[in-house]
Amino acid sequence: MPSSDFTLSASRVQFFFRALRHPNYRLYLPGQFVSQIGVSMKVTAMGWLVYRLTDSPLMLGLVSFIGLLPVFPITFLAGVITDRYPRRKLMIMTESVLMVQALVLAVIVWLDVVVIWHIVVLSFVYGIALALEQPSRLTFVSDIVGEEDLTNAVALNASAYNSARIVGPAVAGLLIAGFGEAGCFLINALTYLVFILALVAIRVPSVQLVKQKLNLAGSWASGMVYSWREHTIRDILIVIATASFFLFHYLTLMPVFARDILQVGPTGLGSLMAATGVGSIIGALMVAGMRKGRRGKWLNISNVLASVFLIFFVLSKFYLLSVILIILVGVSNAVRTTLGNSLLQLYSSEEYRGRVMSLFFLAFSGMTQVGTLAAGALADVIGATLAVAIFAAINLVLALAFIWGMPRLYRYE
Repeated sequence: MPSSDFTLSASRVQFFFRALRHPNYRLYLPGQFVSQIGVSMKVTAMGWLVYRLTDSPLMLGLVSFIGLLPVFPITFLAGVITDRYPRRKLMIMTESVLMVQALVLAVIVWLDVVVIWHIVVLSFVYGIALALEQPSRLTFVSDIVGEEDLTNAVALNASAYNSARIVGPAVAGLLIAGFGEAGCFLINALTYLVFILALVAIRVPSVQLVKQKLNLAGSWASGMVYSWREHTIRDILIVIATASFFLFHYLTLMPVFARDILQVGPTGLGSLMAATGVGSIIGALMVAGMRKGRRGKWLNISNVLASVFLIFFVLSKFYLLSVILIILVGVSNAVRTTLGNSLLQLYSSEEYRGRVMSLFFLAFSGMTQVGTLAAGALADVIGATLAVAIFAAINLVLALAFIWGMPRLYRYE
């Protein structure tokens, strides 16, 4: 191979992984990857456990919704705190709580004393810790890589997250089939410890955030006003919130499709969840290699495609076709979410970034859980296939309306 060709190829690879030139990020990314493997195993095992105990799609949605209850009030507080205090310390504290929660879940399942109210209580604790942690986690990336490499770092984060969603569910499916759910929850706890150790090793400037007197009501109100007046931020949050409500419930309802519709059991469930991860990592890597120019356009296009592919998935009765369609859903969802995450951080000022990203977490995770509860309740009445199809069709209509009604969003770079 000519040296010029090799140089060009090496340059492209370097551009693709440019955020890794930051030493702190080289610690952060592997730690997050390991942690997310554990989270993906926990999500898969939790869904199977709840459905095994209750045989109810509604309970699948309800358990997810319980984790949302603390999110709404706490997320606003977390956004204000994130803009005032060191983010790394906040993350270490909340990750420690998540580790203990996972250990408790592992023990009660292993002892075979678990009942549904245990899961509800632990889901509530999980929701509190997650709501406190997420704004810090989302904004911490900009602290360690800067704005120049922020989009690439966010995309690589999403790639690591979705790579974990390939490994985690596949391993979880095998563990559940062979040993039950407790092993998945134990591994989840150990992976939190790995991420905590990575955070301890990271060194950031000691004077990173200017501490101010904490005025929760005033700080929260000013953040809301800022986010509403900045058209770019407002438009992106609206797209993320509606898509999260109408599209992401299928992950929680996947045990219904695996067991009752496609009839592939826990190993098939693991493969379907892993297929979602495959698609998501492809989508995230597409964003990682994306240069400036029409990123808003691709945010909108991916929103349309995710709706279309999800409709075809729920209509499929063939396992292999369903896997392919889930991969395409994952690609589309990852492109939209990753672009939304990075654009919000790029277009928000440092003073408000924590509060803006707390709203992103609320729009993404919070609305996902509300949508999951609504879809689960509807699935109990009319069946999972029709419920998911209706929700996806509504999002398709909204996605097309956004292209027409938010022309600014289509032109964002």
